[in-house]
Amino acid sequence: MEDTRYLTAMLSVLETRDLILSHAPVLETESVSLPDAHGRVLRETVCADADSPPFDCSAMDGYAIRAGDDSDHFRLVGEVQAGSDNIPEIATGECVRIFTGAKVPSSAGKVIMQEQAILENGLVRFEDAGPQSHIRKQGENGKRGDVMLSSGCRLEALELAILANCGVVMPTISRRLRFAHLVTGNEIVPPETTPSGTQIRDSNSILIRSLLHRHGATLVDQQRVGDDPVALREIAGSLPDHDIILISGGASVGAYDFTLPLLKEAGFEIHLQKVNLRPGKPLIFATRGKQLAFGLPGNPVSHWVVFSLFIAPLIAHMIGAPATPRFHTGKLATEHQFRPDNRHTFWPCRAEPGPGGYLLTPLRFVSSGDILCMAGANALLSLPSGENDIAANGLVEFILCES
Repeated sequence: MEDTRYLTAMLSVLETRDLILSHAPVLETESVSLPDAHGRVLRETVCADADSPPFDCSAMDGYAIRAGDDSDHFRLVGEVQAGSDNIPEIATGECVRIFTGAKVPSSAGKVIMQEQAILENGLVRFEDAGPQSHIRKQGENGKRGDVMLSSGCRLEALELAILANCGVVMPTISRRLRFAHLVTGNEIVPPETTPSGTQIRDSNSILIRSLLHRHGATLVDQQRVGDDPVALREIAGSLPDHDIILISGGASVGAYDFTLPLLKEAGFEIHLQKVNLRPGKPLIFATRGKQLAFGLPGNPVSHWVVFSLFIAPLIAHMIGAPATPRFHTGKLATEHQFRPDNRHTFWPCRAEPGPGGYLLTPLRFVSSGDILCMAGANALLSLPSGENDIAANGLVEFILCES
């Protein structure tokens, strides 16, 4: 039976996000090679399989002597290279040449850097031994069994290096989310086409493709379709296997808005039809088993805002990463007069880190179709209902957006 509690209500942004996440499954896992794991989300806890370093080793090139040995000269009795298992022992008045990373003889308690060494008649004298031992002790970086990486972390270059150091060459990660994207509207033409009459170029396709790529998802199919419900139904029925379908346009209640009836006919349960949000009010959210579907308002700024507030956290949740967008507090770089609205507004802006925190510069925002306001934007400034006048250096909340 269809849950109609939210179909007539206009939910808040946080209520909408929580509703979406409550219906979203966490993806199954797969194991891939380290190079293929770059940018993916780890789904296992990785512990150190050995102490780090695994033995006492030299922190630099130099000479190893016994601890407390204050001899004037030292007899050189051997050499230890990194990776060598031939480790000579030393007595008082003796030293060995040692190189960075080499195992320190068990009888040694100090390494003196080579810059302090002077060779005289086959003996070694040190100008200034200094107080430091220059020995990295076994396990000082971490002990066997210590947690090195936790499930849910994103595997960038540094994390991959840690996995390699632990001998984890086939990490368990979330598989990639599979998206399908349909662009509705008889007026939409490809970007390479010169529009005529009432036609407009399609900017939503490349926007969605790029955002999904940035978030590590796979776009299995993307097509432009018109406002013909029969053709739309046929295309939607022939899409490759996907986890989430995004339908651009047709999310409102006009005579040619076919997204809602299409999803209902395809067996999707509708959970949401509008959000207390500017831009992005007419948002459809539906599910069919483990599949999710969204009807997105057609304007490009609405696409970006809805993606940042809802789709990006959804992707994070489904691949096992933290899903809550982090609200930051910053200051306006200049005084700005915002247009008041009875909806929660997210205003495009430029956030720049400074010595006292983030400074935010609101960008021109004429309407949800004003694509120029996205040039240089990297954040969305949160304006509660009715808020419109914030002085320079006034405190505001915002979220950083990946693009």
